[in-house]
Amino acid sequence: MTALLEVRGVTKTFGGVAANIDISFDVARGEILGLIGPNGAGKTSLFNSISGEVTPDKGDIVLDGAVISGRGPVACARAGVARTFQVVRSFDSMTVLENVMVGAFARHGRARDAMRAAQDVLAFAALDGRADAPAHGRRPVQPAGRPDTVIAGNAA
Repeated sequence: MTALLEVRGVTKTFGGVAANIDISFDVARGEILGLIGPNGAGKTSLFNSISGEVTPDKGDIVLDGAVISGRGPVACARAGVARTFQVVRSFDSMTVLENVMVGAFARHGRARDAMRAAQDVLAFAALDGRADAPAHGRRPVQPAGRPDTVIAGNAA
């Protein structure tokens, strides 16, 4: 089986301090992989490289056969990488559907297409009955754009 995500020899340093040295692994489509380590071990730096926030000094990150390392976060999101963070917040002045549409715009440029994708995600999560409800006080549905790869930083 071909890997959906390939991390090949990734090294990232900051001012001479190595955060990641020659990191390599594969993630198959549908596979769940955990990255565990103490504070300062380089987990967030690796997530930042995969999601395009930083460019590795060496190595490649390949998503579904295409090199995404060094392309930036917008290009990585459009390619199918979504990043979630420990603190999840919604846009309280918007509906649940509108919050989900925010993520859908990463892959769908037209409002109609983003709405259709968001409605599909809400239906998948059995939340379609709450689409028009205010988002205030609710945990948002993430990731909203139905990405190929999800990176959860500091998942609780």
